[in-house]
Amino acid sequence: MKNMMKTLLLGAIAMTTFGFFSCSDDDMGPSIFDTREYPLDRSAYSFPLDTFLKVTYLEPYNMQFIYRMEDIGSDMTKNLTPASYEKSVELAVLLKYLWLNVYEQYAGPEFLKINAPRIIHVIGSKNLNPSQGTETLGEAGGGLKISLFNTNNLDVANVDVLNEYFIKTIHHEFGHILDQTHIRPTSFNLISRNQYDASTWTETPDSIAAGRGFVSPYASSAAGEDWVELLANYVTRDTIAWERLMNSASYEWEEIDMDRSEYLKRARGADLDTVGYYRESNSGQGKVYRRACERYADDYVKLDENGLPQWKHNTGIEGDKIILQKLDLVRGWLKDNWNINLDDLRHEVQQRMYLTNADGSFVFDRFGRVVNRLTSLTPEDPSITLLEKLVNEVYAYKSLQP
Repeated sequence: MKNMMKTLLLGAIAMTTFGFFSCSDDDMGPSIFDTREYPLDRSAYSFPLDTFLKVTYLEPYNMQFIYRMEDIGSDMTKNLTPASYEKSVELAVLLKYLWLNVYEQYAGPEFLKINAPRIIHVIGSKNLNPSQGTETLGEAGGGLKISLFNTNNLDVANVDVLNEYFIKTIHHEFGHILDQTHIRPTSFNLISRNQYDASTWTETPDSIAAGRGFVSPYASSAAGEDWVELLANYVTRDTIAWERLMNSASYEWEEIDMDRSEYLKRARGADLDTVGYYRESNSGQGKVYRRACERYADDYVKLDENGLPQWKHNTGIEGDKIILQKLDLVRGWLKDNWNINLDDLRHEVQQRMYLTNADGSFVFDRFGRVVNRLTSLTPEDPSITLLEKLVNEVYAYKSLQP
């Protein structure tokens, strides 16, 4: 079983796994669920969502979307709480719009019937691991089930958090399921084989990881996580964020012990890429992460005749080229096994998530950030946002209630 993680503040994210699945020789038929028809209670408050899930998830894909938390399907050692009805509605329509519909468009409904998980289990609270200072974002178990957490804090207005907790996570976990169906190329495992570390990645900042050829610190924990992190990050990161990542990856980064007072003295009015970015490790040790360049004995930067830093690449690792090399393998794997064009998939996800002009280019706000399409008004009806339009697909079933 594979897990999706995210750095929590300055700490680490580690995952626990759960779930046991058994097989038998009995003829279970085409579905793992009881497919007999049970009429939904039209007087129930949850009737609109239950009907939407039946029509949208269960009937076309044989997939259960479970928002009434099941203890037996979660970690019994954790203090978890159920997802609210309203947030479950939002998450159900968003996963359909930004995940299911996209794969259906480029791979077809049969692809999802065969490869999609049988269960999506959403839980309201965060899944924290207090002894490790970590947080679980999602879990994929046995190729049959994906669990998502923190549903009650879903905030569509904050597209970065929405992406990190839910959209990137679902693409990550689905990547694990696809990887179990057609194993990634062996050559991929060899590219960064000496860089993976399951124990120290949690202390690795984004820039250090990028310089070593990883799209995230978690990607450096194992080859399998590296594979699906590439897929999920490439598909969901907007153009600006991806370019920043690749820019960081083009430099070699170093880690230096330094106390806060010394760092503040050096950083005042200086170029932070050369001075570095300060943070404290889990042990409280102050560290600075900075681009590697030529320095004097007193650690200050040497400039060339043009007054520019002289960047170093002593390790021989070119992170940006490594990321692109790995990405080409992901691209070929999707094309060869399912005839899915990774770049088309990415384009569709981002066109749905971010506002674009008539020519397909992104719309930017006054701060240079891409504009959230989900909270923008729709051209068809300027009085309603895209999210409201999607949610109305659920509440339309209220018309069937007495």
